[in-house]
Amino acid sequence: QLIQVKVDNTIKAFSNRNIYYFEIFDNTIEDYRQFYSLLYEVGYNYNVPVLFEMMIEGKLSLLLRERIVAETTQSYFPSYYAYGIMPSFSNNYGYVNKVKYDYFFLTQDGKIHRFKGKKKDLYKMMEDKYDEIKKYMSDKKINLKKMSDLAKIVNYYNLI
Repeated sequence: QLIQVKVDNTIKAFSNRNIYYFEIFDNTIEDYRQFYSLLYEVGYNYNVPVLFEMMIEGKLSLLLRERIVAETTQSYFPSYYAYGIMPSFSNNYGYVNKVKYDYFFLTQDGKIHRFKGKKKDLYKMMEDKYDEIKKYMSDKKINLKKMSDLAKIVNYYNLI
């Protein structure tokens, strides 16, 4: 929720309250990524500005937020850091940082809806084209856990 920009030898910081829009060039995907600060309801009638990445813009827009999650991993390899002379074969736990994605839909009325990955929630967002969407998802074997498939279905909805 904070952007730091280095200009010459000076670092400037901007909060999501001071930003409307910015874009960056991502060398890993060799394309521009666009971000907007939009009001999002975090409580009953309580909206705060939140930074969202615009994945697809249309009558139904797909927004994205990235977060880094530390996941516990378990290893059964011997640990030479255990007490005693002999290596220990006990369970060893560690942490791995992974990027997780949260998806949101921006409707034409300006409301942002969190998408939890359920088909019924998707059908509700696209209820005016329910039959076409259901057939397309079946024909294309859409997996809503895959970002590329979610993008396909939103693009298709915006085209029909």
